[in-house]
Amino acid sequence: MIRTTNYIILAVLLIISAPVTALEIPRGGPRDGRVKYVDYNSSEVVRIVGHYGYSTHIQFAPGELVEHIAPGDKDAWDLAPVENHLFLKPVGDKAATNMTVVTNRRIYNFELFAHWSKRGARPKDMYFQVNFKYPQEESVNALLEADSRKLQDRIRNNQPVAVNWNYWARGSSNVTPNRAFDDARFTYLTFSNNRDMPAVYIVNPDGSESLVNTHINPKHSDTVIVHKVSQSFVLRKGASVACIYNKSYDKDGISNTTGTTIYGVERVVKGEENGS
Repeated sequence: MIRTTNYIILAVLLIISAPVTALEIPRGGPRDGRVKYVDYNSSEVVRIVGHYGYSTHIQFAPGELVEHIAPGDKDAWDLAPVENHLFLKPVGDKAATNMTVVTNRRIYNFELFAHWSKRGARPKDMYFQVNFKYPQEESVNALLEADSRKLQDRIRNNQPVAVNWNYWARGSSNVTPNRAFDDARFTYLTFSNNRDMPAVYIVNPDGSESLVNTHINPKHSDTVIVHKVSQSFVLRKGASVACIYNKSYDKDGISNTTGTTIYGVERVVKGEENGS
């Protein structure tokens, strides 16, 4: 009994210590098992079983181009690349070999094997077509597409995409917005609902002021959309005046999209500077 146990332990140790090979076997499709699918993994070798008298079609990703094929035995297989397709057929008596395929995007490693089959038979290892799938890239693409859909929804719903929050204010709290940002095209000023909207001006090089076109966001009635991105704006409502400064302004475009919101800045109410 002890000797038998020792044999079992020895066998288990041999299994554990044996090198593990990452050999990927393509899986048959739901409609026809001869059309197979395999997930791409650069660290794995894919096994292809050929049959004498039959060809196998390997299909890579759309837009991928086969650039180089390096078979272990070039006389054992007939190889024909066409864009993202590779057609192979065993022709040598000893077709067991390996093959490396280099495309403009990836490197594939294959283990090739072939045997004879009766014509008309449908053995389980018959490979008519092998389609590569790319689950990791498909997952990333799905996330990118989801983000793109969200962005399009925000645009359709008049929800701007802020690229610069680095705005500061000085002046009357009566006309100072609660927040300010721009999307590199328009500037957005949000006020409390119980405030009157001020007129928005820019300061010209000669010191004069010019009124800027604005409109109220139809989806958010507390937000004024200014039809311009500027280094500074002057907001006026009666005797109340405030200046808004774009600290990340770049005449050629926004270069610094980080900063602070409008909160926490110093406000000076007109007429109170001298205690009047």
